[in-house]
Amino acid sequence: MLLNYYSIVAAAVVGTASGIGSVKWLRSRLRSGRIVARAVAVGFVSTLILSGGALFITGLDGFTLVHVAYVVGTVGVPTAGGIVLLTARERPRAITVVCVIALLAIPVGVYATYVEPFWLRADATELGVGGVNGRIRIGVLSDLQTTAVGDYENDAVDRLLGFAPDIVVLPGDLYQFDGELFDQRAPQFTQLIQRIADDVPFVYVVSGNTDTVAGLRHITQGTGARVLDNEIHTFELSGTTLSIGGTTLFGDEAAARRMAERLSGDEHADVRILLAHKPDAIDLLQARPADLLIAGHTHGGQVSFPLFGPPLTLSRVPRHVAAGGLHELNETPIYVSTGVGRERGNAPQLRFGVRPSIGIIDLVGPEAPEGS
Repeated sequence: MLLNYYSIVAAAVVGTASGIGSVKWLRSRLRSGRIVARAVAVGFVSTLILSGGALFITGLDGFTLVHVAYVVGTVGVPTAGGIVLLTARERPRAITVVCVIALLAIPVGVYATYVEPFWLRADATELGVGGVNGRIRIGVLSDLQTTAVGDYENDAVDRLLGFAPDIVVLPGDLYQFDGELFDQRAPQFTQLIQRIADDVPFVYVVSGNTDTVAGLRHITQGTGARVLDNEIHTFELSGTTLSIGGTTLFGDEAAARRMAERLSGDEHADVRILLAHKPDAIDLLQARPADLLIAGHTHGGQVSFPLFGPPLTLSRVPRHVAAGGLHELNETPIYVSTGVGRERGNAPQLRFGVRPSIGIIDLVGPEAPEGS
């Protein structure tokens, strides 16, 4: 992973340098505006070619490709535009406009890398459920997806507990490390879970892409939190009987389907909730709906554009559902968290148009006092 990270930086630096070099070389020989435009084009193309070559040599995956494109777009493109503005006095107005626009990538990159990923919000929503006696509050802490517990993660827990939830669910991707690093840092996550379990009587966890059932069981051991491995837990809260079933992402698919069928067909429960990492678990409820599905995984796309939404969600559910929030799909209400953390590894560490969030879901019965 470290080698791939350095390959990203090397590719971006080499590509950016080649772009600047191309612009300066052509500008030093010919002064017409048309040649300046060609120089910019050559610089950008050489950036892509040399970055691609560096990636091919050091190893390529989808996240690495996106990372390189992001660094080139926020460093290489504005740098080339700045060089043209500083060195090419004879240039068409259109080229000036393009170069100025290119410079805007700098503040966008700073915001997407250093501001929005840490601009945590509380996403509060309300869902009417006929079987609920009064009001039940569920806190959602999804996709911390971090290599260590720091101030940001502790602040997320503080904010969640500040809403006094009755239940807290963690829909996977709690951590992202393995091997010796797991042994070193697992106690940090145990302390985090213990803080939640000390305040909230019902805490449920399922595995995701970056964690495992075994790892989560090790972390939650002795805390009171439950790891649901295609299992159902039924309990009573404020006069309401709830059944929560949790799916294992890379577990026994047949077992997951059997669990979902038992959950959705549980006539003794007033409320039936399916907890999963991916919202695609809605497929498990095709035969019979549940009262609520809670998932994470998508990070809301992590990048989202106005009027379009997230270009990539890594999920089969409709894009507006994967973008986050409460929706209805196949007659089941589905809540998708935008997550607290962000993609790690070779992916660019950014968010744009999708702030991280903790989720607060109030299940409200027909006789619940307004605002209770």
